[in-house]
Amino acid sequence: MEPLNVKRRLTCILAADAVGYSSQMGKDEEGTIRVLSAHRAVIDGIIAFHGGRIMTTAGDSVIAEFSSVVEAVRCAVEIQEALKTRNDSLPESSQMLFRVGVNLGDVVVKDNDLLGDGVNVAARLEGIAEPGGICISSSVYDQITGKLDLGFQDIGDQPLKNISRPIHAYRVSGTAVPGRPAPPVRLEAPKRKQIPWAIGAVGAAVIAAVVAWQTGWLRIGSSDSGSPTKAAPAAVAPTPNSAAPAAPADASAARTQGEAEAQRLRSEAQALRRQAEAELARVRIDADASRAARQKADSEVAATRIRAQAEADAARIRSEAEAAAARSKSEAEANIAKSAQPTRKVEAKSGESAIVATAPAQSAERAAIAPAGATGSAARFDGPWTVTIVCASTPDGAQGYTFEFGAQVKDGFLRGDQGIEGSPGWLRLEGQIQPDGGARLDARGLTNDPKYTIKGGAKGSPVGYHVVARFEGASGSGRRLELRACDLRFAKQ
Repeated sequence: MEPLNVKRRLTCILAADAVGYSSQMGKDEEGTIRVLSAHRAVIDGIIAFHGGRIMTTAGDSVIAEFSSVVEAVRCAVEIQEALKTRNDSLPESSQMLFRVGVNLGDVVVKDNDLLGDGVNVAARLEGIAEPGGICISSSVYDQITGKLDLGFQDIGDQPLKNISRPIHAYRVSGTAVPGRPAPPVRLEAPKRKQIPWAIGAVGAAVIAAVVAWQTGWLRIGSSDSGSPTKAAPAAVAPTPNSAAPAAPADASAARTQGEAEAQRLRSEAQALRRQAEAELARVRIDADASRAARQKADSEVAATRIRAQAEADAARIRSEAEAAAARSKSEAEANIAKSAQPTRKVEAKSGESAIVATAPAQSAERAAIAPAGATGSAARFDGPWTVTIVCASTPDGAQGYTFEFGAQVKDGFLRGDQGIEGSPGWLRLEGQIQPDGGARLDARGLTNDPKYTIKGGAKGSPVGYHVVARFEGASGSGRRLELRACDLRFAKQ
C-alpha cells in the first residue's frame, strides 16, 4: 500500500452551526431553506473577508480555517453581529441563530482536508456556546488578550464529548473589560529622553545670567563699588532658575497625555475603518444573496413552465392514443359482428325487448341477435348515459343492492366506471353496441362490503361477469349472465 500523504500544522479553527435547524425544517421547510441560504451567504462572505478558508459545510454547519487567531475571533464577532441585524428584520418564527466555537490547535492535513483534535475541540466548543454566542478555548484567549476590545467570561474547565481532557474555555461577551485582565503595563519615560530637558534647563540658567549681567545685577571682575564677594549672592539671585527643574516634569506629563490621546484617536479611526469595511462587505453579500435568490426564482419559474408544458403534451398524446385504440377496437368488433351468423331471435315481451343470453362458454360474436330488418349505425347511441344496476339477494345470504353511475358511448363503444379504479367497490362496464342495438358487455372490478358478495368474499376481491343488453333510442336494458340475478337499466342523458 502507498503511504498516506499526512502532514501536521498549527492553525485556528472556527466552527458554526444553526440552532434548532431540524425543528424549523419540520415547521416550514421552504422558508427555513430560504433563511439559511441568506445567512450562509453572509457567513461565507465574512469568512472570506477575514482571510478564512471554508473546509467543510453540511447543511446548517460551517468549519473554516484561519492563519490568524485575531482574524478568526473578529470574524466570529462580525458573523454574530451581521446575523443579529438580519434576524431583527425577520418574524420571530423565521429567525435563525448560530453558535460559534473557535480553537487554536494542532491538526492533521490529509490531502485538502483537516482532521484531528484541533478540529474536534472547535466543534465541541460551538456546542456549549449560547445561541447567538461565541465560545473560545484558552489557547485562543491567550493569543488575543490585549489585542481586541472584547469582554470575556471565564467558564473554567469544560468536559467535552469525545475529548479526553477538560478544555479551559471563555465566552465572548462583547466590548467590555476581559474576565482575566492582562498584566498592567507601567508607562515610564525613557531616561534618554530627559537629557534634552536637562540641557534646556542649563541653557535657561545661562541666558538668565547673561541678562542679569547686562542689566547690572551681576558684575564680573573688580570694580570701584563692588568686590568679588558681592558677585556670589548676585549669581543665585535670578528666580527663573529656581523654577527650571519643574518644567521637564510638566512637559513629560503633557507629552504622555498627548500620546495617549493620539493613540485613542488612532484606535477609533481603525475601528471606524473596520466597521466601514465590514458594512461594505455586508452590503456586497446582501446584494449577491439577492441576486442569487432572484436567479433561483427565475430558474424555478422557467422549470415549472417547461414541466407544465411537458405534462400537457404528454396528456394530449395519451388522450390521442387512447382515442385511436378505442376506434380500432370498435372497428374490429364491428367487423366481427358483421361476419357473425345469428343463432337465436330476440322476442318482444310486455312491450319491452326480451334479452336472449347465450351460455358463458359461447363466443362474444354470438352474444346478441338483431331483430329482422334492423338497420342503422351504432353511432346514434353516442353520448352520456346513466347505468343503474339492481341485484337481488341470494340464498347464501348476500344482500341485494342498487347503484347507478355514469357511462359514455363513443362510436358505439360504451364505457363507464363506478368508484375509483383499484379501490374496493370499483366496477368498470364496457363493450361495443351493435348497429341494431344489441350489445354484449364485460364487467370487472373489486368487491366492496362482504355482506353484498356471494359467499361473503373478502373486501377487495376481484370480480367479473358478462351482460347482454338491448338499446333502443334513448333507453336500454340488460341482464347479468353469471353467478347472480342482476338487471341493468340504461338511460341516455
